[in-house]
Amino acid sequence: MSPIGLAAGMITWILTPVLPLNHDMVFVSYIRVLAAAFLMGLAAAAPIGPVNMMAIRRGVVEGWRHTLVCGLGSVFGDLVLFSLALLGGRYLMPDLFNPTVRVVLAAIGAVVLVPVGVYFVALALKESHRAYDSARRRWSEGPAPARLAAEATKAAALTILNPLTMIYWVGVTSSWLPFAYSVLGNRALAWGLSMAGAGLMGWFTALVVVVRFIPHRIDAIFFRLANAVLGLILLSFATYCAVVLLRHFLH
Repeated sequence: MSPIGLAAGMITWILTPVLPLNHDMVFVSYIRVLAAAFLMGLAAAAPIGPVNMMAIRRGVVEGWRHTLVCGLGSVFGDLVLFSLALLGGRYLMPDLFNPTVRVVLAAIGAVVLVPVGVYFVALALKESHRAYDSARRRWSEGPAPARLAAEATKAAALTILNPLTMIYWVGVTSSWLPFAYSVLGNRALAWGLSMAGAGLMGWFTALVVVVRFIPHRIDAIFFRLANAVLGLILLSFATYCAVVLLRHFLH
């Protein structure tokens, strides 16, 4: 089995709807919920775009600390959007065990995530070099900013104002929150933010290591792999939503 196939299988296992819990299943269910939140953060940070290109360019030109600062700004922006999505879901928490609410959230997740996931898989297969070259030209213009705070602010703003990022967090939150609430209860919000933050920082930590030690490895192939993994993660979340819908209609 290929590495991508193995990763897809693991993601599908993580997102498979769980049966009513017994004592032997509690630990596994916790791992699934937390791993899914971690993957949500990792997938949010990975796609090629202005933030990643800015982080790489600043790091190559001025040092790895600039990549780290751009990453911190982007992580802050993503967690703001995730918090807003969770805040909206919080008002639905008392109703998350209602089958109708679960079906509606699953339908929203499937409708949002399927086209976005297909888009990133297609981008990885066909358009990675063109997307990379375009983003690189865009962020090669003008002098690098001198202040780290300005870089962090710019990265946060680019993340928060990105419509695709907004759609992403709405989609994954609608699929993850009912699953997480059934396992973690009221602790789902805090654990979700913590694990998503860890996933976000995991990506930018890896990017810092690459910029610091092997900058020559950053090319279109690097982002092609990142886009492929992102597309698989999004399609796995969409598959989970589809399974929830199928189980509902079959019963």
